[in-house]
Amino acid sequence: MVKDPVVYVDGEFVPREEAKVSVFDHGLLYGDGIFEGIRVYNGVVFKLDAHLDRLYRSARAIELNIPLEKEALKAALLETLRRNGYTDSYIRLLVTRGKGDLGVNPKKCPKASVVIINIQVEPMHGHGSKSQGISTIIASTRRQTPDSASHEIKSLNYLNSILATLEANRQGADDAIMLDHRGFVAEATGTTLVAVWNGELHAPPLTASILDSITRRFVLDLARELGFPVHERDMTLFQLLMADEVFLCGTMGEITPVRSINGQSVGDQTPGPVTQRLITEYKARRKDPQYGTQI
Repeated sequence: MVKDPVVYVDGEFVPREEAKVSVFDHGLLYGDGIFEGIRVYNGVVFKLDAHLDRLYRSARAIELNIPLEKEALKAALLETLRRNGYTDSYIRLLVTRGKGDLGVNPKKCPKASVVIINIQVEPMHGHGSKSQGISTIIASTRRQTPDSASHEIKSLNYLNSILATLEANRQGADDAIMLDHRGFVAEATGTTLVAVWNGELHAPPLTASILDSITRRFVLDLARELGFPVHERDMTLFQLLMADEVFLCGTMGEITPVRSINGQSVGDQTPGPVTQRLITEYKARRKDPQYGTQI
């Protein structure tokens, strides 16, 4: 029998079925809040400090006061993990604006709400995606411009990605790749993107309306360490379609090879040799305590 997980809600540890927020919470009413998705491997919380740093940067960007200092929040998260006792799991850490009223003004919300969910879940596209790859489309929905709703803020508002996902669903694809407002390649609906040409990695820059992904940074640094040249630059759709290999990377998706784009096969094999090498190294390092925090 699967154990019912404990959820942290504003200082209390409660059973999953009792974990609730108010219907007047601005996170529910307006998507007014931020979150982090974090993975635990073999009892190691991968890149926990980096995730917490990004959470507090996101909070600062939207003038959201997290009611816990960083070390206190870290302690609450680790205690949640200890109570659940999972060796390998996923964490969803949320901070909402908190309870207010039906007006959009955040001043009506006196205190933010903190929720820590810890469950066991497969990678975004399932374990089989690592060997088989996934099918993708190029979505007609574009990433928002950086001056409208920056994707460097990891907010609760994912409607942009949901619209692209609905489009992928209609076309029978596993995921959608999105372009930025200029027409350059940005990222997928919940992960960032990297292309490989002639053994060199090419990744869209942060200016392409993408999330400053912690997994992306780790994978690119790993590639450099392994001797692969890495370039962060704008990428045209033509260049993406001509790539030898394409993979997505993120906490939920880990490293996921892309098998096809708009029905067109990517490269000669899935996963390609560079992608496979990175998957192997990533699996070996993600459970190493030097890259995370021991529970």
